Amino acid sequence: MKLKWIALMMVILLASTISAHPRKGHMLYFSLPILVNGVQVPAGIYSVSLETHDSTALVTISKDGKFVAGSKGNWVKQGEKFADNAVLLRVNSDGSRSLVELRLSGTKETIVFTDPVINVDSLKSAHPKSSDD
Repeated sequence: MKLKWIALMMVILLASTISAHPRKGHMLYFSLPILVNGVQVPAGIYSVSLETHDSTALVTISKDGKFVAGSKGNWVKQGEKFADNAVLLRVNSDGSRSLVELRLSGTKETIVFTDPVINVDSLKSAHPKSSDD
């Protein structure tokens, strides 16, 4: 009975480690500084590694083996495989650029990032003050 319990625990432990799928690193070139999850990443060549959990991807950007930035995104299926690595950037009102989407060569999916930073000034102009304010 004790042996069955130990075997069951080993299967559960093995299954929990299999659910996280690390993927090989990709090299990306940022031709200009970008914001990743609020962190300024200077222009340059970076290693991007992924850890996936179902439809979620944890993305880590590093340079020379040192962590630079990281973010959480969602996998979104696309029609055809991408031939090259590419990034989709959003130009912010202050002129900075934020990482919105990551396209990796050889995949039919993109990683779409949600923006954790809300621009309060744009919300104020979008919602004029009411007489109650």
